[in-house]
Amino acid sequence: MGRFTNPRDLYLGEGARHEVKNLKGSRAVIVSGGSSMRRGGFLQEIQADLESAGFEVRLVESDPSVETVMRGAAFMAEFSPDWIVAIGGGSPIDAAKAMWIKYEYPETTFEDMCKVFGLPELRTKAHFCAISSTSGTATEVTAFSIITDYERGVKYPIADFQITPDIAIVDPELMDGMPRSLKV
Repeated sequence: MGRFTNPRDLYLGEGARHEVKNLKGSRAVIVSGGSSMRRGGFLQEIQADLESAGFEVRLVESDPSVETVMRGAAFMAEFSPDWIVAIGGGSPIDAAKAMWIKYEYPETTFEDMCKVFGLPELRTKAHFCAISSTSGTATEVTAFSIITDYERGVKYPIADFQITPDIAIVDPELMDGMPRSLKV
């Protein structure tokens, strides 16, 4: 038997990123990639859209490493977001997925996260929105995340239907200015 899990909603097309205005909640954390989202003004637009919807918004760094995941989850524990919005390529979305697990279940170890399809039910504290800026991994619509342990020099997969985003947004305008290799 097979199983295929998709996000509840998938928005596709130019300007789709503005759908974050329709999220319901009071606090959101944005996990963003490198400077390209800031340089293109997209990060600022997402933040402004969330704020116009009444959210208090905070930003979190996104390197998909064990250390960053733990720091991001600790920040989330203090801030208590009801939405986690990841914007960028596979790295920030993967990092945000792991932060989400640790935020929802602080006692979960990184090793627990890596047990294939062994996560408890998420969405007790927050929902997840993934906004992709590149083509390739499709992490915005999948149940997978790759996190690097720099200390060991190993990349670990996290695989569980629980980390499939609630909402995926694919807006081709976010690829403006990106190298062609990231667009195909």
